[in-house]
Amino acid sequence: MKKVILGLVWVLLTVFSSSAANVKGRVIDSKTKNAVDYATVSLLKKGVEAPMKATTTDLKGAFAIPGVPKGEYTLKVSFVGYTPVEVPVSVTEDGDINLKNIILHESVHALKEVQVVGQRTQMKLDVDRKVFSVDQNIASAGGSASEVLQNIPSVDVDNEGNVSLRNNSSVEVWINGRAAGLTEDNRAQILEQMPAESIERIEVITNPSAQYSPEGSAGIINIVLKKERKAGYYGSVSAGANTFGGVNGSINVNYNSAKVDAYANVGVRSMRFKNRTDTYRESWLDNPDDKSILNQKNRGKMNGVGTFIRTGVTWHMTENDDLGFSFMGMLGNRSNKTTLQSFDGAGILSRDRISNSDGDHNRYDFTIDYNHKFNKTDNLAASVSYDFGVMKETSDYTQNTLQGVSAQQQKSNNDDKGVEIKVDYSKSIGEKFKLGAGYQGNLDWRTSDVRTFDGESLDILQPNIKLNNTFDYKENIQAIYATFSGKIDKFNFQAGLRGEYMRYNTKTEAYIPVDEGKKEYWHVYPSLFLGYSLPRGNELQVNYTSRVRRPRGWQINPFRNVTDSTSISYGNPNLDPEFTNAFELNYIKNWTEHTLSASLYYRNTDGVIQNVKYFDDPAMYSTFENITRSQSSGLELVSKNRLFRILDLTTTVNVYYYKLNGFDYSYRTEEGFFTEHYKGSEDFSWNARMMANVILPWSISLQVTGNYNSKRVSAQGETKDNYSLDAGIRKSFLSRKLNIAISGRDLLDSRRRKSSSYGSNFYEVSDARWGGRSVTFTLTYMFGNGGNKQKQRPLETPDSYENDMMDF
Repeated sequence: MKKVILGLVWVLLTVFSSSAANVKGRVIDSKTKNAVDYATVSLLKKGVEAPMKATTTDLKGAFAIPGVPKGEYTLKVSFVGYTPVEVPVSVTEDGDINLKNIILHESVHALKEVQVVGQRTQMKLDVDRKVFSVDQNIASAGGSASEVLQNIPSVDVDNEGNVSLRNNSSVEVWINGRAAGLTEDNRAQILEQMPAESIERIEVITNPSAQYSPEGSAGIINIVLKKERKAGYYGSVSAGANTFGGVNGSINVNYNSAKVDAYANVGVRSMRFKNRTDTYRESWLDNPDDKSILNQKNRGKMNGVGTFIRTGVTWHMTENDDLGFSFMGMLGNRSNKTTLQSFDGAGILSRDRISNSDGDHNRYDFTIDYNHKFNKTDNLAASVSYDFGVMKETSDYTQNTLQGVSAQQQKSNNDDKGVEIKVDYSKSIGEKFKLGAGYQGNLDWRTSDVRTFDGESLDILQPNIKLNNTFDYKENIQAIYATFSGKIDKFNFQAGLRGEYMRYNTKTEAYIPVDEGKKEYWHVYPSLFLGYSLPRGNELQVNYTSRVRRPRGWQINPFRNVTDSTSISYGNPNLDPEFTNAFELNYIKNWTEHTLSASLYYRNTDGVIQNVKYFDDPAMYSTFENITRSQSSGLELVSKNRLFRILDLTTTVNVYYYKLNGFDYSYRTEEGFFTEHYKGSEDFSWNARMMANVILPWSISLQVTGNYNSKRVSAQGETKDNYSLDAGIRKSFLSRKLNIAISGRDLLDSRRRKSSSYGSNFYEVSDARWGGRSVTFTLTYMFGNGGNKQKQRPLETPDSYENDMMDF
């Protein structure tokens, strides 16, 4: 007992006799006497090299290190461009130790005036993705996100705004790592509203791991918006106009400090486009010799105004805890006027249909996220997001035929909303292994309501209940995943497994009764990545993932679109998901000025969803079916070459083979039930894209992008080859604060889509064009007290860490 009491007394005396001082001070510049913010302050115990405690100065140059016990120390202060300073510190009692002003002197080795001539690399290769810098893309200045994607290797955007990756339209498009409400129904409009100036980079993930949603058999295209982390306040303002008559403007403001990061971005685009489609169709009922011929000329004009708003704030509660809130909104109004003329085989005008539509397309997204860093390697990230969109449109149709004049009006209201909850956790196991786990839950509700009115003129209309439709869709996806990764010498790996439960219900209220659709299933999605670092800058990787394409929106909505009374489309609520197994073998070779990436890939898909057509006099009908199985394989080569110190070339060549197995397709008409057989199709195709960046004297940079796509096959036809050329030039003034850019798009006026399709009783070819040759002028001015400083938050963030990992 005596020993216990004496021990307790000794502990208490030790505790109360120990000092716990607060060491504080302020760091200033020796010449300007201004505060040096974000300087690194480290406290080292005398005779020990590793820092015991560390912090950074705030915007006023102040710092504080609390809870310093009794002892002798060295305080070390450092910052880029300054000579480090060491200050002895002796702690002998409690209280504050104020070192007052610590003066930093500029390093004698620092460069005073340096004119950096060059550009940041436009393409970076990471383990599981290719990253393309957008702020260096001159040809996209003053454009939209859709125009940016048109210049990304392996990505294609057609005239209707549909996005595909490696010739596969089953691709997910995300914003900042989330779907953010983008679906195949609305993303063409949203991407058209989003200004290119708000985008920092595009990430192309062709084989995502189990950590990510398996949606999209071709992979994921992630649009990362600008949100820099330099200290201080800074931003930019830009304005532009194009030869179509469109104008655009945006302002971007950032504020960053040790405690708060905040940003706001507003962009406005007034858009004007022209489109044209020429269609030739031969059709017959029983005898191919007794056929009818239809020639159509579709001419349209689109005017629209889109506003893009994005704002957010992150509070760095502690060194290890961040709490953030962000908002993104897109508000748009679009009007279209289309004239559709139909001629018979003798060249006589048989139908003249004029349509005028006007609608509002608005979308909003709110996100709250929390990040906790347990240590340098272990992290917990959680987020809750809510998004909703409203699309309202009124379309008026006036049709002149040999039988007289008729009119029609359709009013549509489309509402959707969704909630996403996501939790990701990562933990290191020793120095070589890492465990990841997470949960993701998505709830979505969508409603589409269409009301139709007919009459002899737009002034005299009566309801037509046969063409009314109300479509409700509810979706619930719950997923958990786990990954295990590691590195042993030159070998690295990652194995993952994702389990998902998915359920959706559809309900349709229409004149023709439609059965309610319901799908419910569990599915497991494995992934495996194996990599090996070879000598002399060579890397080899093989991976496998399982993917899915779930039918949604207009693919399953049975409403019949009669915008063109000779070509009617509708969805199929009984569609099943299509499942894909994807394999890739990647090779990367790095030289000082050159990089080569080669990807050999193979995909097989069950239950392929494709658009199928059939003719039922007098109209062509199209819908969607799970038709058969497909296989595709290819070789994608990406090279980056820096030549003569002024020329930077990024070249992509993709050669691929596609095979669609034969299938039977059944449909019902007023004449009865019919079944058609297609023997299948297969073909070799290829595409190539080259982007050249030239650094010229007097702060001038030039960029030229050329693209070619060969012929591609589909279930009932093919798409012809096409090519395009874009270019841009930029001149900088006032120490690169002011930039003037002139960009030309589709300089050869060749961006178009020619396609053909066939069936047992029809043959059809079409030639569609959207936009055309245009020139855009953009003026950008950068401002602020942090825009040109190389000050970064010393604590790594997910964004900054990812950028570091993606540099060569």
